[in-house]
Amino acid sequence: MVEENSILKFKQSYEEVYQIQIKDQEPSTFIFRPIGREEYKQVVVLDLDLGDYQEIICSQCVLYPENYDFSKGRAGIAEVVAHSILDVSGLLPQQADEMLEQFRAEMMQMDYQADCMIHEAFPEYSLEEISSWTLKKTMYYLSRAEWILRTLKGSHFTYLSEEENQTNQVSQINQNSNETKLAPMTHNNSFEQQSDKAAQSEEEVLAMLAGAGAKVAQPSSTMDEVKPELNWFSYMDELKGEFE
Repeated sequence: MVEENSILKFKQSYEEVYQIQIKDQEPSTFIFRPIGREEYKQVVVLDLDLGDYQEIICSQCVLYPENYDFSKGRAGIAEVVAHSILDVSGLLPQQADEMLEQFRAEMMQMDYQADCMIHEAFPEYSLEEISSWTLKKTMYYLSRAEWILRTLKGSHFTYLSEEENQTNQVSQINQNSNETKLAPMTHNNSFEQQSDKAAQSEEEVLAMLAGAGAKVAQPSSTMDEVKPELNWFSYMDELKGEFE
């Protein structure tokens, strides 16, 4: 069983600490931290096979039990724990895009806009510290931040609600759509006669559209998602969440 002192020690050392419990397994509790982006890149460049890849992620991020040998443990343990680590780290496919959209939506609230304005005017305070202030202290610094940014730095800004931001986005999309409409294409008689006789090659069609200003999606030759095998896991694990 994990001692409370050990949990407090983990919390002091890392921003986030999670646990997962796996039934019919001894030990049944695994405590781990998320893996950082640069740390994850260092694992990926090793070009390991899937099993070794999962084991090294576990060995780097699992805090309890200490020195657990995932290579000799029960089959499937490394898969489950590694998948959970990547999940809380936001490194599964599409997670980064979803989180970005979520945080962008938060920025439509004045509360978060105020934090950024205060940080811009008083950079000695971090966003995390500012968000912990009382409302009275926040409004005090916000009033000073507005004056500094407007009067001393010449910044012009307005607070946008989520509805106003959506309206602006729709207007921008419509404007871009109008600007990118294809211009009428003119062809001489000889070209028209030639096109009637023979079909154009794929390269000619792409070149013609590109010349007319159309956006042509080229086939991708790169793999953006590393280790997609992690999506195959169907092991039933129960993620307990972050310790309070």
